[in-house]
Amino acid sequence: MNKSYPNIIFILILSCVFFLLPGSDLKGQEAETPIGPGARWGHVFIYVPGHNHILLFGGTNKKGGEFLSDTWIWKQNKWKKIAVSGPSARGFCAVTFHKGRNSIILHGGRGNNRETYSDLWEWNGSGWYQLDKNSDYKADHHQMVYLKEQNTILAFGGWNGEGVTGNTWLWTNKWHKLNIPSPPKRASFSMVYHEKTNDVVLFGGLWINGQYADLWRWSNHKWQALSGPYDHSSLDHHAMIYDKNLDQIIGFGGKNYRYDFQNKTFKIAHDKIHVINNDGPSARHSFGFTFNTKENYGYLYGGKAFVNGQQLPLSDFWRWDGQNWNNIPLDR
Repeated sequence: MNKSYPNIIFILILSCVFFLLPGSDLKGQEAETPIGPGARWGHVFIYVPGHNHILLFGGTNKKGGEFLSDTWIWKQNKWKKIAVSGPSARGFCAVTFHKGRNSIILHGGRGNNRETYSDLWEWNGSGWYQLDKNSDYKADHHQMVYLKEQNTILAFGGWNGEGVTGNTWLWTNKWHKLNIPSPPKRASFSMVYHEKTNDVVLFGGLWINGQYADLWRWSNHKWQALSGPYDHSSLDHHAMIYDKNLDQIIGFGGKNYRYDFQNKTFKIAHDKIHVINNDGPSARHSFGFTFNTKENYGYLYGGKAFVNGQQLPLSDFWRWDGQNWNNIPLDR
């Protein structure tokens, strides 16, 4: 790819990205619907192993529109809306499954008043519980993963309400910022935990003056650069999963430095990006992508696409079987 910085128009677009994006515990009552969560982007979408369902929360269904606060689960091939109170309306949160707690941990995100949050929430399979109202770590468009052997959560980067950051954090029962060399500051990147090797791979991302195409590994309590900042095709607002059945990190979508939306399915192997499939979901970014460890399938939902000259949210639902994509009908 062109290793020079984007032109001034692209830089101005990037500098506006983070500003233009929209911004009592009750027992869950399930309500079946034939429609499902509907079109949206920037939502939480993650498999919950202990309860064998996929959790979907928040995001927005309009360009520049308001964020949502609804909670849905995908279980037994049906969508169900769960009537619970929980996090306020938001999108672009960081989320991970915490095996030690057998629950989903959600942090931060962007609210409707463009506020960046620092609170921490837990989904136990049927309800939301707030763990921290005002933590030391405020971020949206960031990522976090659970480290099994350390029984802790690793988080990095994001937008803190004032600028893009490049700090590394750990959470056990509170956030601790690490004073260590870290990847350059960025947001809207992807970060995945590799279960067999007990390390974390980070790819791409966005900052005010440009976009990254680099790979990083977190291992033995430190970051290691696996490539230069422009060794691969730059990408942001993409998503990656660890495909346990393939023992590979699989990624999809996002947008490049030309603001072209992508439909490539890729894998990371030997510190390189390899495109493996272009036949599946249409080009998009800010979608949900997760891996069901019981079924050994990846699932993808929604996102933002460029359709007939407009950027619109999507409602389509896809299953990844390790080789091919299959569309899941919406009449469920």
